[in-house]
Amino acid sequence: MWPIMWPIALRRCFPGVAGFAFALLMASAGAAIAQAAPSAPDAQAPAAAPAPGRGLDVEPGRAAPVLLGGEPVLWIVAGIAQHTPEVRAERIAARLAEIVGDRSILNPAVTVKDTGNSSELRVQGRLLMVVTEQDALVTGVSRVLLAEEAAKTLETAIRTERQRYAPARLTRSAWQAALALIALLTVLWLIRRAFRWGRVRIERWCERWLEAKNLRRLGEHRVRAVVRAVGRIVTAVHLVLVLAAIDAFLTYAFGLFPWTRATSNRLADYALAPIRAVVTALLDYLPNLFFLLIIAAVFYAAIRLVDVVAGQIRDGHIELANFPAEWADPTKKIVRVLLVALGVVVAFPYLPASSSPAFTGVSVFLGVLVSLSSSSALSNIIAGLVLTYTRAYRLGDRVMVGGTYGDIVATTLLVTRIRTIKNEEITIPNGIVLGNSVTNYSREAKTLGLILHTSVTIGYDAPWRTVHGLLIDAALATPGVLGDPHPFVWQTALNDFYVTYEINAYTAAPHDAPAIYADLHARIQDAFYAAGVEIMSPHYASLRDGNAVAIPEASRPAGYRAPAFRVDSGGARDSGLGTRPFDKLRAAPSEVEGRDSGTEIEPRGRGRG
Repeated sequence: MWPIMWPIALRRCFPGVAGFAFALLMASAGAAIAQAAPSAPDAQAPAAAPAPGRGLDVEPGRAAPVLLGGEPVLWIVAGIAQHTPEVRAERIAARLAEIVGDRSILNPAVTVKDTGNSSELRVQGRLLMVVTEQDALVTGVSRVLLAEEAAKTLETAIRTERQRYAPARLTRSAWQAALALIALLTVLWLIRRAFRWGRVRIERWCERWLEAKNLRRLGEHRVRAVVRAVGRIVTAVHLVLVLAAIDAFLTYAFGLFPWTRATSNRLADYALAPIRAVVTALLDYLPNLFFLLIIAAVFYAAIRLVDVVAGQIRDGHIELANFPAEWADPTKKIVRVLLVALGVVVAFPYLPASSSPAFTGVSVFLGVLVSLSSSSALSNIIAGLVLTYTRAYRLGDRVMVGGTYGDIVATTLLVTRIRTIKNEEITIPNGIVLGNSVTNYSREAKTLGLILHTSVTIGYDAPWRTVHGLLIDAALATPGVLGDPHPFVWQTALNDFYVTYEINAYTAAPHDAPAIYADLHARIQDAFYAAGVEIMSPHYASLRDGNAVAIPEASRPAGYRAPAFRVDSGGARDSGLGTRPFDKLRAAPSEVEGRDSGTEIEPRGRGRG
């Protein structure tokens, strides 16, 4: 009753298991029926030479295998006449398969018959293979010993293969396959549960680790992206383990039955061949890997030595003539790049597949691609070197590059970064920096002092000595302005109506220049207000008598008299323009002749006219 109910229960517990087990049982029954059928008679084929047995010293790379059930039984190392070792191996394998399937042969004993120059191996008179002197010569073993060893090997293979087709063996194999399937499903279920549990724990651990490292500042979406990436890695490992379990099950299950044993061997090869190839490649690559490690260690030590020396020069512990300390860091970077490039050149012959055409082609392609796309980068690098070794600026200097005013915060071989007084960080390619003028406000500020200057315009009515004193007093009262050297004033221009005075004051704090300017302007205003001196630029205008005709005097009529101005006070009041002088000016032709008793006004004014 249990053998009948077991497939039903198995179907309810594990869908598909009962169907697979039933197929395996039917396969065993079919094999038992096929075992009773007689095999076809042996076709008389040309004699083929045997290969040495498994215990003989044979190089498989030069031989052809005789396969039985997908497994090699013998190796054929020599041919006969026009028959190559591969042809001989195929014919021997076909005869073996016929003898295994022929149930009329009850005792598959392999006998050896000496025919002079060769030895024939037969099973109840049916030719199996022929061992020749050439086989013995290649293997280095006598022909008789070689034939006896081959006969034992073939007889053992025939008996073993026949036992695999026995009904009891097939039934037992079917039950073993069913149990293996149950074990597979159990393992897959356990793997799924374990990885589901492990993925949750790993993601939580990643979140806690990111919080402990204070990486939440990167943003919630980036943190979640990192956690998702870790989850995908766990999923990939899960998939690999599932595929490995399925491959192991198929290899084991197919190996239980003679019809699928060859497929089982191939599945095992599919799984093991990549691993075997990788392990073999690693073992073969060990000498080159040892050289690479030595090269890497030597160049790493050289780079570390350069870093130490550059640090000592930067900190002032080592002084070199004509080599400023600010050159230490850029020189260190250049030397490191050169050392890395030299290390790559030295290590290139020891890289995997460095001599292969594919590697060479990819290297050439990448070289052409870099050369075509890096022209601007190379120009910026050269400009960066020029700027570095001409000492145009240093980190922290207050500079003006083109129209950008600010502090140097970073210098690389490609770009220069400037932070403006508004906390704007501007990145300028070194090629553009080299093509523009660079004003450095910090270079001489500590030694000679940076001169801050601003101008005011005062009228001629103010004594210039008083103006000089007020400007100097205002500068000395400004925080950040040095008393020594003393501030000084220049009169830079004598304009039409006013004088331009320029106050020049020294400071050792170029980074405070905007604040010093603002404070200086405020104190100039306070000083001039306290002294009663107006800060203004007066302009004077003169009113010219333009009533005369614009004709040279020699061309004017005899007795010509220019008309005069007339002020009509009553008309001004009537028109609502007020009683102010010159609110309404007019000149009429009749007034020229004096027919109206108007008032003549002669225009006057100060200044130039």
